[in-house]
Formats: sequence, structure tokens, C-alpha cells
Amino acid sequence: MRGDGYGILLIFLILMQIIISSEGTFETRLLNAVRKNRVKRSWIYPPIRIRETIEGDPPFQTKKLLDITNNNANVMSYELEGQDPNKFSIEFNAAVPSDPAFIWQLVALDREEFSTYLFYAVVRDAAGNELDRVKLDVIVEDRNDNSPIFNVATLQGSVREDASPGTPVTTVVATDRDDPTGLDQYGFVSYKLATSPEDPPAPGGQRRFAISESGVITVVGNLDVETAPSVKVVIQAKDGMVNSKFQISVTATATIQISDANNRAPVFEGRPYNAKQGELLPLRSTVYSISASDADIDPANKAVTFTITAGDTGGVFDIHSNFQGGVTQGDITLEKPLDYEKGPKQFILTVNAKNELATNSDDTLYQASTTVIIDVLDENEPPVFINQPYNGAVTENQGPEPNIARVRAQDYDFGGNQTVTYAIVSTEGWFSINEEGSISSIAPVDREHPAVNQTSSIYTLVVSSTDNYRVKATSTANVAIRINDKNDNAPEPDGPWTVTICEVPPEPRVTTINIKDKDEPKNGPPFTVTIDDASGLWVLENVAENPMARSVATLTKSFDVNQQSKYELPIIMSDGPSPPEPRLTSTATLTINICRCNDKGELNCETMVPIAGAGFPVALLIAIIAAILILLIIVLAVVAYRRRQQAGLEKEILLDDDDVRENLQAYHDEGGGEEDNDGYDISALQAPPPNSVKPKVIDVRPLGGAQPESRRPIQPDTDIGNYIGDAKQQADNDPTAPPFDSLLVFDYEGQGSDAGSLSSINSGTTDASQDYDYLNNWGPRFKKLADMYGGGESE
Repeated sequence: MRGDGYGILLIFLILMQIIISSEGTFETRLLNAVRKNRVKRSWIYPPIRIRETIEGDPPFQTKKLLDITNNNANVMSYELEGQDPNKFSIEFNAAVPSDPAFIWQLVALDREEFSTYLFYAVVRDAAGNELDRVKLDVIVEDRNDNSPIFNVATLQGSVREDASPGTPVTTVVATDRDDPTGLDQYGFVSYKLATSPEDPPAPGGQRRFAISESGVITVVGNLDVETAPSVKVVIQAKDGMVNSKFQISVTATATIQISDANNRAPVFEGRPYNAKQGELLPLRSTVYSISASDADIDPANKAVTFTITAGDTGGVFDIHSNFQGGVTQGDITLEKPLDYEKGPKQFILTVNAKNELATNSDDTLYQASTTVIIDVLDENEPPVFINQPYNGAVTENQGPEPNIARVRAQDYDFGGNQTVTYAIVSTEGWFSINEEGSISSIAPVDREHPAVNQTSSIYTLVVSSTDNYRVKATSTANVAIRINDKNDNAPEPDGPWTVTICEVPPEPRVTTINIKDKDEPKNGPPFTVTIDDASGLWVLENVAENPMARSVATLTKSFDVNQQSKYELPIIMSDGPSPPEPRLTSTATLTINICRCNDKGELNCETMVPIAGAGFPVALLIAIIAAILILLIIVLAVVAYRRRQQAGLEKEILLDDDDVRENLQAYHDEGGGEEDNDGYDISALQAPPPNSVKPKVIDVRPLGGAQPESRRPIQPDTDIGNYIGDAKQQADNDPTAPPFDSLLVFDYEGQGSDAGSLSSINSGTTDASQDYDYLNNWGPRFKKLADMYGGGESE
């Protein structure tokens, strides 16, 4: 039966090959015969199948696909609707309507561009009306003309090196543009490994990975990231039916990254580990260092963590892990002191190493351990004081006292055969120690010394013990010596004894004074305190809650700072020691300052006058201040006078002897001089307007800071004398006006002048008074006048 099936299939394939090789001729005829038989019934055509054109085919030629006929006598034209006019066309001879219409394929078709075309053949009459239409389907049949294309992203994968066989890594994907649903399934892609080996090759030529036909890559062999951190596998993709002769195959390389897994145990380096350390090694010091490496790659699987699991009796040691450069160092440190004499002389430590950060860190298969031996060496330690604590007692201010205390130290090093010597470390010089450790006082001790605790009266004496080793070692111990007190200190002020109060104190109590006694309380209070003051203004009162204080009050309601602003009160203080200690007395001064206060009670001590307390009279102070003010006024007056005198000496002379001034006024009348009463210009004597710029003639320094006055305009007056008088009075009232102004100063020239009086007030009216020949005798300054008026009458 199976053989008969194969035979039928073979015959079918041969027939299909014949149909394909005939380029559709047989198919077309068969379809046309069917259509001719069916057009008359329903004018329905089955799909038209056209094989796509691929590379390598003969050049394409236009092909007739179908002829259709319509029996309507009114047919005048055929049209194609809904199709690409560049790929299909319809041909019809309108002159012979009974002839069929032919549908042609104009260009080669690519199934990967369009696999199906749908359009209509429309029949129209002469008026363009649609008479009928038929649906036409064109199916482009697939041929294997496309290769599979890999999706590059699927060619990458990763897997841990401890993955078991069958673990999926990645799925490779390749696509093919051909039809996967066709008879030959040209678009279906299957996968397999190429014959080329993996890169790098696996040991023995075995493969690490396999791939299924669907593209799933799985683990099939042993992986080792240390030897192959990544593996490249060549994948072959084929399209079409399996074992078909028309299959197209392509290859691509898939890269699989191998990630690290903790599958290697740490390895200790440099064993065996033996250390020797002296017993005086300081705490936190490194006793010994070990190291271990791990062949894994990932830092989490490579870094090693050390722990001490056995041999550390008493927790003397600790270990610290330090991962650097692929190797982990373990530093064993000392946490408790070593003691060769009393403790173990050897430690045998078991150290475990594992990858603490790995996911399988607790798996003992990937752990390691080693042994570290530490020998403790004997070293020269300081002597050890025994039978502590040490105590003693001595009375202050006494002479030497022997054997007040005893210390003892031993040295256990090297069999305990060393000698110990003692010494006093404290520097007060009160005590000594002998070679047996006996302590004696050699000088009087002061209980009130700063080195003595004033509360407990204990003096801490520091003594040392030193061995006789070649490098000596020393230790110290404290001896608590109680100092028995003697009453050798009188009471004294505790803190400042100064207070400032108002003239009118708001309450009688003005202050509280504190008293102290350096001796022990048994030699201190109760105190006897009195005031050594005859004024009777002050009293002392006890303070119930503090026997070391006294309250100071006043018996007056007010003071007068003008009379006395300061009081100094002598205070006499005596202690009350227990017998037979003597009573001690001292005197101190309480200073009370008196100040004026405002309504709010705020002190104002600037007005304080130290009179009674200092014995300084007010009248004398006022007299001194007045004398200073008078002296200051005299000095200022002398300075001002000298400045004015110096300014007068520096005054410049406005006119010299050779200065000849002429009247620049133009005269148009005959005659002239003083007889011309209408030849003056009165505007020259007018004051300028207030806002105008006035020329200044400065020949002396202005007085003080006076400001120039604004001159009021003067109205012209027919009487020149009144006008000049007004101008002169206005200038005289201006403190800043210069003293010499040729237009404002009208002075008498004085007796003895060669010219005599030039005023016209007393001028004569006789002929003699009109004779000006005498001007020739007045000198060159009057030569011009002599030439003008001298020489007699004109001819």
C-alpha cells in the first residue's frame, strides 16, 4: 500500500511539472474551456494563478491571461477597475461586439510585493452605462527566491558554567519572505548546527551545545568559564520542505557567553604557616598573614573570606580578609594580650576559607581549611607590683616620719631571677623609698598643696620599679597617703569683695560675702566675723543655709555721693578649730561703691565723686576745671590775634607811587576838571544786580565765616552827595567788603600833600583860583594837567 501511494504521488508531481514548464498554456486552455461553458450560465471565473518571476528567468513577454465574452448586443467597451493599470490591461474590438475581450499581463510579478490582485471587468454600452461586471482574482504563486535572514539579536546568549545538560540557552530566529504555507513551504525555516567546530573547541572534540529544528540552543556538554569564557557556534538555517532540492540555506555565528559559577575551592598559598611572636606585641597588631587564591572569575566567587574555626582559646586572635588583585590576604591580629608566664605558649589555629558572597558559599565542596601555628616568645616585661592597693598616712607640717607605707614588685621573666629597684616618680620631694620598697617622709607636707586632693586629703605618690635586664623595663604604682590636717590657715575671702549700690538702696541688705578656710572642715567653721567700722552704717547677718557666708546690710536709708561715694569696710574673721588647734584670725576689706540710679534702679556711676573715701574736696575740683577753661580761652585769643596781625602784614598794596590814573570819561564840553559838573557817570556807583557776578578785590583775609550780603539796588538821586552817602553806608554794613575800594571809600587825603585839597567844596571863584601854572611845580604826575590848564589865556 505504501508503494502504491508513492507511485500516485510521483505521477502527480510529473503532471505538475509538465503544467509548470508549459508556462500556463494547458492551464489557460483548460480554464478557457471551463469559462466558455460557464459564462453562459453565471459569468463567474475561478482565480487566475500566475507564477512569480524570479532572477534567472528568461526576459518577460506580455502574456494573455484570459478571454471573456458577453452576449449582450449593446456591448461597446470593456474596462478594468481596481487594478494596477501598469500591470494588467483588457483588449476588445468594438467593431465586432461578438468577439471576446482579452486580459493581458503586462509586467513580471513578484509575490513578495503583492501575492493577490483583485479587480473587476466592467461591460458598458455606447452611452457608458454599465451592462455587467465580473470579479477577477489573480493569485501570484510562490517560488523559492528569498534566503532566510537571521535576527542578529537572537544570536547572543548566556548560561552559567554549572548548567546541566538540556538547559536552554537562547532561541535563534531567521525569517524568509517566501510563502511558508505553500505546497513547498519556501518560507518555512529549519535549523541545525554547521559541521564547523565550536570556537574554542571543546576538549576531545565534543560539542557543548546543540540546536533543535525550531532554533532552540541547549547545553549538551561541560562548560568551563576559566578555559572558555565565550563559545561561538555556527548555525545553518534552511527554507522549504526538509530534504527538498529547492532549499536555500544560510549560516550565522551565535555567541554564547559563559558566566562564572562558584565551582572552584580556594587554594592556600605559601603553606605551612608557622609564626613566632613576643608576648609584648601591642593589641590590634598583625601576628601573621596568610593568603589564598580562587580560580573562579566572578569577584563574588573569587574573593575569599577567612574565619578561625578552632584553636583560639579565649578569643585572643581575629582574622581580617583583604581581597586585592585576585588574591585574598588574611591578617591575623592580636585582640587580647599574650602572656608567656601565665598563658599558652603555643596556639594551633584552624583557618577556614570560603567564598562568602557566592550563592553556594555554604557548600563544603567549595571550601578549604589550613593550620596556623603561633609560638609565644618570652620577653622582658616590667616588674609587677603585688599586694595592691598601697596606703599610708602622715601629718602636715611635721618632721620626717619613717616607714609610712611599703610597696613590693616581682619580675617573672626568664625564670624570675632579675633584681628590682624602686624610685619615687612624684616631684614634690616629700618622700623617699629604699631598696626594700619602704616609704618614709623626708620633709614637712602641706595638706593645702595643689597636689593634694582637698576633699579627701589624699596625696597620690607615684613610685616605680625597674628590672636589671639589658634593656630595662619599668612599671609604676600609686600609693594613697592621707595628710592629717593642722589648723594653719586663717579664714579668707572667697571670691571678690566689691559691690556697687544706689544712693537710695531698695533694701537694707546690700550684698553677701563668702568666706573660705583652706583647712579641713574640722579646722574651719564656725566663723566669727565682725566689722571694724565706727560709722555705724553697716551690720553683718548670718546666712542660715550657708555657714560660709555673711549678709551685709546698711542702717541708713540713703547716701549722698557728693559727700562720699566709696566705703571700705575692714572685716575681721576668725575660725573655730577643734581643740587643741589654735584659733586663727585675719582681716579683709569689703569695698562698697555708691552711685546715682534712675527711676528704673539702673546705676549711673559716671557722676560718682570720690570725696569722703578719697578725701578729695569738690571746690578744689571745680576750681581746677575753671582754671583749665580760662587758660584755654586765653590761648585761643592769642592765636586769633597773631593770625590777624600776620594777615595785615601780608596785605598787598593796590597802588604804587608810579601809578597814574586818568579819567577815561569822554568829555565833549569845553573846559573840564571839577568845573564840569555834568561829566560824571552815576552808573559806576550803582551796586550790581543781586544775581550778577561782581568783581572782587581781595586785599585782606575776610573775618571769620561771614557771608557777603546781597546789595540792594539804589535808585538814582539828583543829589550826587546823597547817592554817594547811600552807597557808602551800604558798603560799610557789609562785613565782607574789602576796606579799600576806589569807588566806595571817600577819605580826606591828609595834610602835607603836594596837591593840597582836591575837593571842589572850598574852590575859589577868583581869577587867581583859575591860574593853574602852579601845576608845573607838582611834578611829572601833574604834567598833563599843567599842559592843559597852564600857560595863561588862549589867544
